[in-house]
Formats: sequence, C-alpha cells, structure tokens
Amino acid sequence: MDQHPLPRQITTFEFKLVGFLTIKQFIYIVVFVAIGAIVYGIFPIPILNIFFAIIVGSIGLAFAFLPVNDRPLDVWVKNLIKRLSSPTQYKFKKQNTPPSFLLNMTLSSPSQLTTHVDSQKKLANYLGKNTDKGTSKKQSINNLFQKPLNVPQKKVTPLSPQVARPTNQPKKPFISGFVKNHNNTPLYGILIYVKKDEKSEPIRIFKTNVNGVFASFNPLEKAEYFFEIKDPMSIHFFDTMKIQVEETNPKPLEFVSKELL
Repeated sequence: MDQHPLPRQITTFEFKLVGFLTIKQFIYIVVFVAIGAIVYGIFPIPILNIFFAIIVGSIGLAFAFLPVNDRPLDVWVKNLIKRLSSPTQYKFKKQNTPPSFLLNMTLSSPSQLTTHVDSQKKLANYLGKNTDKGTSKKQSINNLFQKPLNVPQKKVTPLSPQVARPTNQPKKPFISGFVKNHNNTPLYGILIYVKKDEKSEPIRIFKTNVNGVFASFNPLEKAEYFFEIKDPMSIHFFDTMKIQVEETNPKPLEFVSKELL
C-alpha cells in the first residue's frame, strides 16, 4: 500500500522553473553574484576584494537557500524593517474633532419637542373616547342576546303512525345452482350451456363463480332443457342432464363431476 504524501502549504508553493531553483531563488543568485563581481572589480586590494565578493555572494545564497523557522530570510528582513519604521507608542487625545458625517447634524428645538408631546397626548385621548363608545355598543349587543325572547307556542297534533314498507328488496334469481366435485369442493369457471335439445344452439350460458355458484335472473319458458356442463381446463367431466324448468324454481340445481381422482 502506497504512503500518502505529507501535507504542504499550498498557498506559498512555488514551481521550480530554472532547474531545481525557483524564479525567486534564481533572481537572488544572479543579482548577488553580479554585485559580488562588481565589488571584486571595484576594490583594488587583492585580498579585500575577494573577501567582500564572497560576503556579497554568501548573502545572495542565504536569501535563496537559508530559511529561518521555515521562513525565507527576505521575510525576516522585511518584517524587521516594518517593525523598525512603524510607531511603537500611541497617544489618546480626548478632545478630537468629530467625524465628517456628524458635523452637519441639527438638534431639534424644544418647541418641536413640546408640540410632539402634545400631539401624542391628544391622540391618546381621542383613542380612549372611541374605545369607550365601542365597549358601550358591544355591551348593548350582549344584553340583547342575554334577554330571552317570547316565542309564541303552538299545539302540535300527533301524526298517525305509518307502517314502513320495505323497499329495494333483493331480487331472487329465476334459476340457480352450484357445481362441485365428488369431494364437495366448489368448482370455479365451469360453463353451463342450456339448450332446447342436444344438437341445438345454447340459449343461455352460465359460468360459476369462486364458490361454484351460477344464477340467472332472466326467466325461461316452462319446458324441459338440456344442461351441458363443460370445464374449459378439461380437468372435470360432467354428463349432459335433462331438467324440467318450472315458472318458479326455488331449489338450486346441483351438478357433480363424474371423475373419481
């Protein structure tokens, strides 16, 4: 697993543009080396000119490569000059001239203050009178509601009781029945074809619900009909039955499948 680099101060980060030197370091070296060469040429004494040239070049190298407490040497020199040139003692003068935005302010006269107070008193008296009138009107309205009103009473003649007749009675089906297997389990989705004879077209088709029940509210003529029962899934099988349909059929029809499994 690779190690993460140590965090660095990115605000003071400088790119190394001249080899391994930054532009600032390169300028310090070039400038102080040039000054050292000038000092070497100015002094005629052989030993002193070399000594002063080395000192000037060393100053440039110190500015470029010698940080003190993680700060460059030029920052220390800059802060030193700033502290030496800035004042170290401050004096407080009590009687100073007011700021410019306070010079043109005008104070209100006493007459204006008295008129303002008088207008406030008059407004308070006026509002007090109106509130007294409003409370008196409200009290009179409350008194009207509190007094009982004399309502004329009339004799009420009792009405003769009427027998309620049931309405919307449920309509009974004309013919109904249920389909089940030999285990008395209701069969769902069984089709019942009602025909005049075995070869004729069906005049009615019923389908059982989840409880295996079918029903019809439309009456049939009094006659004998063939009831042909079919299972669309071809699981259950039934015999075709001939049944006499009357004008009223109170008993439901019952059909049982003939398979034994």
